[in-house]
Amino acid sequence: MARITLEALGKETGEYLSHALDKVWLQNGVQGEGEVFGLEQRPNGRVALACTGGEAGKYLSHAFDKLWLQTGVQGEGEEWIMKDHGSGNVSFDCLGKEVGKTLSHAFNKMWLQNGYQGEGELWAKRNV
Repeated sequence: MARITLEALGKETGEYLSHALDKVWLQNGVQGEGEVFGLEQRPNGRVALACTGGEAGKYLSHAFDKLWLQTGVQGEGEEWIMKDHGSGNVSFDCLGKEVGKTLSHAFNKMWLQNGYQGEGELWAKRNV
């Protein structure tokens, strides 16, 4: 399993997807394990984002149309389609009941946007 960080691009450049303090938010820079995720390859081209450090055992979830940390992979709510946009940049599309939504950091908040709109849904993926 690859260990990665995800840096927001566009107006939020320099902010990183974080699971520190047991919540989903944007952290200024990489402060520690709270900004590191395990990129798990799942069947059918899907991925899951596993937390590390104090939140180990939890996964980034879009279940129930919200962003949160779920214990374990319960189903499609913790699986994502990672789309490659070149130069190490990716976006994450939801599955299941949230199909059509994309992981977003637009407007300096973490949420599910209706589809890929631009840099607000783009992440620089880096191996740690």
